Order: sequence, then structure tokens, then C-alpha cells
Amino acid sequence: MLLILTLLTVALPPAHLHMARPVEQSTFDDDVEDSRPQVKALKEQLLAHTKKRGEEDGEAIQIITRLSTEFKRSGPKDKKMIIAEITRAMRVRRPTARDGTRPRQLFLEGAKILGGLAPDSVDALVRLAGDRNHKDDHAVRVAILTALGKTKDKKAVKVLTKELDEFHAKVQAGAAEALGQFNHLDHKGRKAIFEDLLKLLMSAQADNQSDPNSSTSADRWRRVSGPCQRSMAKLSGTNEGSANNWRRWWNKNKTRNWDKR
Repeated sequence: MLLILTLLTVALPPAHLHMARPVEQSTFDDDVEDSRPQVKALKEQLLAHTKKRGEEDGEAIQIITRLSTEFKRSGPKDKKMIIAEITRAMRVRRPTARDGTRPRQLFLEGAKILGGLAPDSVDALVRLAGDRNHKDDHAVRVAILTALGKTKDKKAVKVLTKELDEFHAKVQAGAAEALGQFNHLDHKGRKAIFEDLLKLLMSAQADNQSDPNSSTSADRWRRVSGPCQRSMAKLSGTNEGSANNWRRWWNKNKTRNWDKR
């Protein structure tokens, strides 16, 4: 018996050798080279171009495009730098000339590119939506709101619904169109957006009907009616075709669970 026990002890390895070793799972970011010199070089080139007061905005746009390409194969530090540098470029000063023109292509392209870098870029776009540098440039503001909508991030909803109260109809229309991107939210979230859009739609119709000779009212109605109704259709899954029909539909369905229809 003693001989058998001795043989078993020799044949079997110590118990601790049978313990499974934890498998180290590598993440994508662990496998990617970070803080790369080529990204730093692009950062410096972008800074140099944007300092030329608009004369080299074309070159700056090319660098931003290259940075967005690098973003896809970047680690967390480079991604953060790329977002920061594109955002910085979006905030350079480009004054409006006496004839009303303003170099804005850099801003339009920058907003579009940031929209494609979500979710990392959402906070930057939220800040840019309130940037005073673009306060009076409605085209740039709409581009930023459009980019926010394309992120489909819930953080954007508050910013976009706030812009529905903006005085300028072009900005209102841009915000209304962007809100149609949030049809993935649950029915409570979609209802809240829908109601805000309906309020804008009905208000614009009422102003236009009460003062049909007002070019301001007519312009607001012309600009916001389409975006509001398109987004309402996406959020609700139906299409009522007119402001009054939408109001009747809302009164009938606002208490229902839209996810169970």
C-alpha cells in the first residue's frame, strides 16, 4: 500500500499546476501604437494652416480629413488629440466681411467630420453648438446641429430641442431635421421630441395664418414645416400630411405606448 501511494505521488504533478492560468484578453487599444509622431506632425500642420486667417483653409481641410483617417487606427491618446485639434480648428476666428461673406468651408467640413467620429466627438459638438464665434453664422450652426443628430447620442437631444426655440428659422429647421435621427429611443423619449416639434409646427402655422403678408412668418413656415413633419414621421412611424392632422393624431396617441402598436 505504501508503495502504491508513493508511485501516485510521483506520477501526479502538484495540484497548483492544474490551476488554469487566467487568459489575458487584449483590447483593440492595447494592440494599437499610440502617441504616434505622424499624428503629432499633422497636428502641427493644422495649427500652422489655421493661423493664416483663412488663406490656407483648403490645406487645413485636407489635414482634418487625414486626421479623421488616422482616427480609425488610433489609440486613446491620439483619438483625444485628434478630436481636440479638429475642435480647435472649428473655433478659429473668421470675421464676416463688409459684403456679408465669411470663410466657412473649414467649419462646415470640420462639423461633418466630427459627426463621423462619434461617440468620442459628442461632447465637443455639444460645446460647439453654443460657440459664440458662430452665433450669427446660421449655415455653420446648422452643420453642427446636423452632425449632432448623426451621432444619435442622447446628449444631443437637449441641445437640439433647445434650438427649436431659436429666433432664426434656418437654425430651427436644422434642429428639427436633426431630431429625426433619434427614432431609436424608447417611446417616452420619442414622444418628448415629437411634442416639441409639434409645438414649433403649430406655432409657425398659426403665425403664418394670422399675418399672411409677413415675409418673416411665411419664411419660417416654409423652412420648418417640412423638417418638423419628416422628423415627426420618423419618430412616430406614421405620416399625417398636415399640421392639423398631426395635432389630431397626437391628441389621440400621446398616452399610448408607441412601442406596442
